[in-house]
Amino acid sequence: MRLLAVDDDPLILDLLPIVFRQANLPQITVASSGPDALEMLSDPETEVDGLILDIEMPEMTGIELCRKIRAMPRYRHTPILMLTSVSDSTRIERAFAAGADDYITKPFDVKEIATRVRVAERMTEKSVNAPVLDPEQRSENAVEGRHHFDITEPVRLVGAEKLILPFALGNYLSQLSRRYLDDCSIFALRITDIDHVFASCKTHEYARALAGMVSAVNRVVACPNLLMAYEGDGMFLCITQGKEPPAWPEIEDMILEALSEENICFDDGHPIRIDIAVGNPVTPNASRNQRVKKTFDRAKDRAFNREKIKNRQHGKSAKAGGPGKFLS
Repeated sequence: MRLLAVDDDPLILDLLPIVFRQANLPQITVASSGPDALEMLSDPETEVDGLILDIEMPEMTGIELCRKIRAMPRYRHTPILMLTSVSDSTRIERAFAAGADDYITKPFDVKEIATRVRVAERMTEKSVNAPVLDPEQRSENAVEGRHHFDITEPVRLVGAEKLILPFALGNYLSQLSRRYLDDCSIFALRITDIDHVFASCKTHEYARALAGMVSAVNRVVACPNLLMAYEGDGMFLCITQGKEPPAWPEIEDMILEALSEENICFDDGHPIRIDIAVGNPVTPNASRNQRVKKTFDRAKDRAFNREKIKNRQHGKSAKAGGPGKFLS
């Protein structure tokens, strides 16, 4: 694995290769600014498997650089770690929303940076394998219900604001310091008729439905510190920081109303039918080692429980599909 580190601090640039040698980590190349890094990455002879970007740089911030790198086809899925000394969670969340996968806090020790880099190595395979869906990219050969991925797979959505991959969302939650946990809320929502949506849509129509859901959640929650991930099988995980999300269970109707305003349709103009179940929010588990799995499982259980309640009210079984709601 070949890494590129970008930082305007010469001490950090001198330190990182030493740290990597001591930890028996992969080869690392350094750059002192965002423009220098972009010039290196634009060279077809340059091969980089991962990037470490400092958030605070004068000429071009790490967040700006991250966004520009993600716009380069060669590096659309390359793991990106942010290096930061800031305690401002808003900037860290903006970095994730720009395409970062993880972060390391200064001052760091050899053990910590080695752990995060090895996590990045494991992320490489997951990033490459995650399907990339574009709601605007139509295929003449597209067939309803025939997709190049399984319904249970996480996906990347082109242009979906604040949507990141599940492992990146887990990295964010696992690194969150205790001082921010009390202001953090996690909730899950599920498209209850996802089987019908998956079977009745062409791939770009399916992407359109998921992107509409992301847009609706962004509008309803209206929180600058919001991050989301799509786990597959209709399940979204959402994290808000520093602001109370809308009240439950009203949020469910609010998202459905926002969805209706998205006007999500098949190519022939007919509305794509979608119904959702939104679980009550949970607070993160305090233990960093168990935080991600236990917290996300609790949030998903609450969404499934809400779905069961709705199904009982409508006389349906848990995954029977049912009439749903038509969005117009």
